[in-house]
Amino acid sequence: MAIPLKQAADGQTVRHEWTADEIVQQARKVLDIKDNAMTEGVHFGVIPGCRKPSLWKAGAEKLCQAFRLEPRFETVARDDPDRTVEWEKIEYQTRRKITGTTKGFLEYRASCSLVHIPTGEAWVRNVGGVCNNYESKYRTMNPYDVANTLEKMAEKRAFVAAVLIATAASDIFTQDIEDLPHLNGENGNGRQRQTIPTRQAQTQTPPRTHNNAEYEHRDESVRCATDKQVAYIRGQLERKGIPAKDFFKDWEEEFDSLDTIPFNLVNDVLAWIREQ
Repeated sequence: MAIPLKQAADGQTVRHEWTADEIVQQARKVLDIKDNAMTEGVHFGVIPGCRKPSLWKAGAEKLCQAFRLEPRFETVARDDPDRTVEWEKIEYQTRRKITGTTKGFLEYRASCSLVHIPTGEAWVRNVGGVCNNYESKYRTMNPYDVANTLEKMAEKRAFVAAVLIATAASDIFTQDIEDLPHLNGENGNGRQRQTIPTRQAQTQTPPRTHNNAEYEHRDESVRCATDKQVAYIRGQLERKGIPAKDFFKDWEEEFDSLDTIPFNLVNDVLAWIREQ
């Protein structure tokens, strides 16, 4: 439902406060859209281990269509061609460690405002999203080759966040996994939970041979994706028909098997699969 309006004394249309019934109707509308106009795997994703589904860009667009909201973006680029970052990765096939340096830093900061088309009112203003080439997915690439991707990603993050705020849908859809403190080892007070040993911590180091002498094992404290999340990712890869060599070609600097996907990269991996 659109925000109810009333006439002010001077004749201008203004928004009045919401009643409890109106809030309930709005929540029901979001649920109806999710259940009847959205498709899992297209508009939102249900990630094993998360209580609520994660809203995707296509789902945010559906909510904008339903509530008659027009997104407006302001995006600013920050460029430092002399800045460098050193990186290393493990080559998937040979398991050799490769190091390199990427020169240039490119960052996009987007802000999204949502305007109610029938009234011209801004429901939210300047909700931010950021993306730069130092993120793990892009740091081995020439920043200027992925400039368009970085800009789109920053705007997508701002857009989805703005829609969640404007439609009060955060009780139905969740934010990204890496932004959820209770899933990243913190409790509600910001204190660290006791670390649960991962599969990596329980794995013995294999003997060094001429084939793996240069292999460097990951930090055992890194938390891996859960078994359910790994099974879900494997199923999505099979459903999309993505060959393993193509998948690991893009992710080999982060992990070398599905069982060693870091927990905080699950959302990024699923987003990559959706884009293929």
